[in-house]
Amino acid sequence: MKKIQLKEEIYNQIRNDIPLREKIAGKIGITERSVYVYATRKSPTLNKPVVVEVMKKHIGLKEEELFEA
Repeated sequence: MKKIQLKEEIYNQIRNDIPLREKIAGKIGITERSVYVYATRKSPTLNKPVVVEVMKKHIGLKEEELFEA
């Protein structure tokens, strides 16, 4: 089974976009800094549906555009 992973540019955007990290942190109950660490480690936590919804709204991409093919 192939592991679903965000595109590298999405991890970069999370690391460089403080308002996005704050929105993600608020949705999953962690600190903004923890979201940064998750993006650096490419944590599967960032693949959760609630996080994907936040990213879709903030970044303006469709779900399939967030993930590697």
